[in-house]
Amino acid sequence: MELSQGLPIRQKSKFTQATDPLPARRAVYQQLPVDKSRTRVLVLHSHSSDAAPVSCSLKVVTLDPEPSSAYTALSYVWGDASVTEDINVNGVPFAVTSNLVSALRQIRNSFGEVVLWADAISINQRDVPERNQQIVLMRSIYSKAERVIGWLGPDENGGSQALKTLETLLRTAIRYPDNFEWVRKIPEILMVNGTFTKDGIQYESNHRLEKLLPWLRSPFWTRIWIVQELILPLNLRLMCGEEFTDVPDPDSFYRTVNRLAKLPNGRPESVPLQIRMRIVEGMALLRLIAARRLRHSRRDDVVDRVWEGALGFMSARVQLEFHQTSDPRDHVYGLLGLFDLDIVPDYGEDMTVGDVYLEVARRCLKTEFRDILTLAGTRHSCSGSYCLTHLDSPSWVPDWRLAIPARIRLDRYPKSHAFPSDGGLQMQIIDNKWLGGSAVLWDTVSKTESKVGWELTEWDLAERIDIEKPGDRAYPSGITRFQAMIILWHGGYDGSKASRCDLQPGSELFRSYEVIFFANIAKPWTNKHGLSERPKLVHHVIGGNDLRFRATSIPKDHRESYIARSRQLRYGMRCFHTEKGYIGFGPLTTEVGQLICVLEGHRAPVLLERSDSHYLFFGDCDVVGIMNGEVLEAVKRGEAEMTDIEIR
Repeated sequence: MELSQGLPIRQKSKFTQATDPLPARRAVYQQLPVDKSRTRVLVLHSHSSDAAPVSCSLKVVTLDPEPSSAYTALSYVWGDASVTEDINVNGVPFAVTSNLVSALRQIRNSFGEVVLWADAISINQRDVPERNQQIVLMRSIYSKAERVIGWLGPDENGGSQALKTLETLLRTAIRYPDNFEWVRKIPEILMVNGTFTKDGIQYESNHRLEKLLPWLRSPFWTRIWIVQELILPLNLRLMCGEEFTDVPDPDSFYRTVNRLAKLPNGRPESVPLQIRMRIVEGMALLRLIAARRLRHSRRDDVVDRVWEGALGFMSARVQLEFHQTSDPRDHVYGLLGLFDLDIVPDYGEDMTVGDVYLEVARRCLKTEFRDILTLAGTRHSCSGSYCLTHLDSPSWVPDWRLAIPARIRLDRYPKSHAFPSDGGLQMQIIDNKWLGGSAVLWDTVSKTESKVGWELTEWDLAERIDIEKPGDRAYPSGITRFQAMIILWHGGYDGSKASRCDLQPGSELFRSYEVIFFANIAKPWTNKHGLSERPKLVHHVIGGNDLRFRATSIPKDHRESYIARSRQLRYGMRCFHTEKGYIGFGPLTTEVGQLICVLEGHRAPVLLERSDSHYLFFGDCDVVGIMNGEVLEAVKRGEAEMTDIEIR
């Protein structure tokens, strides 16, 4: 569903005359009854000619407890709002976008007379109170529909063939689930008969897969409203041109997509690696829909009901960061059919984007596993009208229009908790807008690295903290600086507790990381000091000669994990150093002078900036040595003190 934001729905185009649509719309719509469980459906009239104009009539149906009339709901992308065509609604010319016209015409030509729910017609888009009220019904409309048709547009650029390829992959993998038996059944999709180009390099592929991948990246799959429209229905049909396929039941769909989206060992030699990877890439685009359809189908389970509130919303927002909408408020409103946030949609002019995001942030302030601050702060130092700070939004409120903080893309410091507290984050709303609570102002950023993300190397980090000075080997938490750098580079603990990453000094994985990290700093160190001085590096790093830096026996999987994890952890992050000698990774907006603060009940340290009597929030950060309750212990020993702060 894509609401029109109050813009004229009927505009001059090559299909229409520039006439005023308001009288026609007044003739089409009568006010819906006060009963909030009612909506309009359209009866799409059949016609003997496929080219005949589209004609339909409206009727009101009741949704609760069950629909008073069976209907099919339509899921589609509006398309260019300036390109419209006239259809006939209740005998009156009615302008809708060309993509909707093509959907209605094809559905009529394929299935005859159909009772449909289509947002652009079923909802009076010029009646803001009605729009607000109908959004509340989205869950009922799509979950109670006899079927939902996902319209992927006319057959253009191989769309119908892409749909058939997807159907073939899913049906074959479901029918032959054991190992790679399905591979032998669809050679036409797995043989090399085409190519694709990535980063200037040409790879072998299959021409049918090369039509499927761009099709799965089309606007239909990347609109916020489409997500709930594909998740809520039990019976889902995808349609492109004349071709259509019914999506498997939620359990089969999830298991099959999940299996096809992985690249397991034992790949048959008959399947070229690049083709297998293209299948993995394509199925990965469907994993979110598949997982959410399965979870929704099990919503009566106690465990799954937990995910229908704030926790589920935040989890989904992490996965939907690149989805789009024409109205920024729909980054929240477009998901209310899936998650119970106790928010009433309001498309009135007085309800700004900042107001909507603040409201959902208040609802999501505390959850058992994640609080809203993990998703906030990283862009609030930007300038220009695009920033929420210019819309009077507090710095602790996430801007859902932008990418999520890079820090939460990957597990860091597993099971860590910077300041454990019963009941989660101990911050309260002040004046319905600001955050107030207890915190420890622990340290200050003294230096930041100019290179960020993947540009940063091990030597950049090692040189900056003067690793060659023997007196600098001690890190504030009691480990060596060399160990601290490795932990920062890969995420994990500083050795005080076990973690699923097994990144404890002395573990086999940690020893492998030591060897690789050392090798990556040895060459630039030698270039700086000379080959004859290289033995001193070992002494400076570990305090003596040690054969464990020989790189002959490192397991292959350790080397691979070193490369993969270090790249992932650096992505979108800036390395910083503190006045007390700590090192850490923060958002790209990290600057000298920002305060490293530990909030009571928050899982990671945060970066704040003082502004008069309050603070601005810049995001979570990783600081080796204070990720696991060390600050709380310092407070108990009287080495640090709690203070009340206010974040605006």
